[in-house]
Amino acid sequence: MAITGPASYLSTTDEFLSHWLSADTTLGAGNELTLPGGVTRAELQTQRDALGVQVVEVQSKLTALEVDRGDIEIRKGALLLRINQFNEKVRALHENSKWARALPLVPGIGEGQSNFATPLDAANSVWQLINADATVADVTLLGGFTQATFTTDIAALKTAYTAYNTAAAVLSVTREARNDIQDVIYEMLRKYRQTLPTAFAKNHALVESLPRLTPEAGSTPVGVTATATWDLALQAAKLTWTESTDANLSEYQVRFCAGPDYSTDNESVLGNVDPAAPREFVTPAGLSDPGNVASFKVYVSTSTGNEKGSNTVTVTRP
Repeated sequence: MAITGPASYLSTTDEFLSHWLSADTTLGAGNELTLPGGVTRAELQTQRDALGVQVVEVQSKLTALEVDRGDIEIRKGALLLRINQFNEKVRALHENSKWARALPLVPGIGEGQSNFATPLDAANSVWQLINADATVADVTLLGGFTQATFTTDIAALKTAYTAYNTAAAVLSVTREARNDIQDVIYEMLRKYRQTLPTAFAKNHALVESLPRLTPEAGSTPVGVTATATWDLALQAAKLTWTESTDANLSEYQVRFCAGPDYSTDNESVLGNVDPAAPREFVTPAGLSDPGNVASFKVYVSTSTGNEKGSNTVTVTRP
């Protein structure tokens, strides 16, 4: 393995820890390898464990963000239905009136917070003005839906946006905390590669088997094509992919991000698949509740420390 991004830090660090253990065993008790600054293998292990915790935290915060995003989408859909009903009713009951002419355009479901909420507020204001006019009847929509309920639902949507924005900020801070640990680990691994050869003869097996920190140049593999579906019987996402013919193929690695947007800065490793095994992977990751969305990629990993991700596939739990 080698460092290719956040998802590769744990596996690469584990490889260095294993190598360091062999070096310390060979050197013997009391002669263990120490890096500049007095850094020992135990300290690398501590940082690795801390990173493992932080990786889980990042995915936890991503999942919380996805829950908040889903809540917003549900509320937007319900409010779109009501603003359409309101506009239609005002045009039918008060054709060519000042109220009909003041009706806002209905926003698209994909509009951002401000562009979506502003027309709702405008429609609500028109609704209030109609109800305040004693010469006409108050407007009530299907199911007895009133202006007061519309006001409440708009406020709930804005609260949901606040929760989402807060969750996004928490995710950002959590991710930066992970990055800080990664930076510390990277320096330890770099110094290990510099220091280890000074403790053994040039052609010693431990020198020749030093783990890579970065991939070999010029050997990036070709990515595979992935597909994914929701398996009703297994209650999980099922991924399949085409075969890699790379001569240096080491394994396939499945990674994911909670939510519909895949980011290599947020991805986490779900598992590895041997090249000789069936090219499929079943996982419930990020899909614990109906409406949850998760995004996946299958990486081709090679013995040269290189990798290439597949196309992104997204699964929504029914």
